Amino acid sequence: MESMGTTGMRNCVSCGRSISWDANVCPYCGHDYRMAMMGPVQQAPQMSDGMKILLYIISFLFSIVGIIIGVYYMTKPEHEYKEVGKICLVLALVGIVIGVLCSFAIYV
Repeated sequence: MESMGTTGMRNCVSCGRSISWDANVCPYCGHDYRMAMMGPVQQAPQMSDGMKILLYIISFLFSIVGIIIGVYYMTKPEHEYKEVGKICLVLALVGIVIGVLCSFAIYV
């Protein structure tokens, strides 16, 4: 086996065939070496469905806490967090309206 300094060849990590040392893409299998050099792509953090439901229930039952949670998540840059914050704010307002209507119905 010859050293890579003398031939300028290497084996593809995907298919094992001999390719040029400076090849960015394997001509046989299409493995892209440029993606490996860029590093892993970071995905936006995601919130679990259980956490969303818990925040929604808390927002409805404890309206002040729901408003705080809603405002906090509305300031986050991720779209998913903004949606959760918006729903928390709506549920907090619905909780307040229902509380006022129930109080009015009981005492009038």
